[in-house]
This record gives sequence, C-alpha cells and structure tokens, in this order.
Amino acid sequence: MSLAWILEELAALRGIGPPLLLMSYLNPLLAFGVGRLAASAAAAGVAGFIVPDLPLDESSELRAALDERQIALVQMVTPVTEPPRLAQLCAASEGFVYAVTMTGTTGRNVAVPAEVLTYLDRVRALAQRPVCAGFGIRSREQVERLRGHVDGVVVGSALVEVLERGEDAGAFLRGLRP
Repeated sequence: MSLAWILEELAALRGIGPPLLLMSYLNPLLAFGVGRLAASAAAAGVAGFIVPDLPLDESSELRAALDERQIALVQMVTPVTEPPRLAQLCAASEGFVYAVTMTGTTGRNVAVPAEVLTYLDRVRALAQRPVCAGFGIRSREQVERLRGHVDGVVVGSALVEVLERGEDAGAFLRGLRP
C-alpha cells in the first residue's frame, strides 16, 4: 500500500459517498510532495487531511498547497491544550476541529469522564466550525455520553479492528448511533 495507490483508488471511486478525509503522519506527505499531494487529493475527491504530527506553526507550506485546491487541514486539540493555544487551533482549523478525548494512545475502551465533557464544551464554545471527538471511541454508550457536547465522533482504531476481524463495518458503525 502506498499513498499514490490510495489516492488512485479514491479517484476511481470518486463521488460515491460522504466527504473523505485522510489521516497521515507528515513524512509520507512530504515525500509525496505537497503540490503533487494537493493535486492528487483534489482529483481523488479528498476533502481534507488530519496530520497529527504537524504543528500549526509549521503548517504553512502544506496549508497553502491544500488551500489552493480547497482541501481542509484539520487541527487537533487535546484536554491539556493551553487556552491561548486552544483558541488559536480552533480558529485555524478547517472543516472541523478534532477534539482528542484523552491523553495517551488510542485503541482502548475508556469511559468519558465529566472533565472531558467540560473540555469539549470549552472547545465547542471557541470553535467556529463543527467539533468532532475522537480517540478511544468504540461504543454506543460513549457516543450517547458525547451527544450535545460535540457535533460528531471520529472512530478509527475500533473500525480498523472490525475490518481486521472481517466483520461488517457498516453494522458496527450503525450500532454506534444512539
């Protein structure tokens, strides 16, 4: 699998569903070339990118290339993001604000404590765009607990696990809906 292959496959499927965003570390994107990336992503119908290891202060080159093709660069915020930085990231995010629900690694089934809901309310108050919560989301109960605090959820690791087990991804995702 390669970034070129993914973009080619998406281009062949273009227009068959909801907007697609790709999440990647920065190195593969830079190796592909930001200009080529933006052009190929636009041809593939990609609506945006989430790049967890790209600090806002270092995003100008990629942001400019994506902006030229009207492709969003989504910013991530965390429960420990300081208030001034939180405001800055919310203002700079395109498409939506990705609100990480926990510190540490994803892939665990965790409860959604009250302090996370308070944090999400702060993010939503600052954001001019929808707020989607992610990291560790894998159950209908978690989605129900987040209702009213965010505009959507990001389900990554749990979906990958369902696919790896050969289970019905659609059924899993429908089962998350409250």
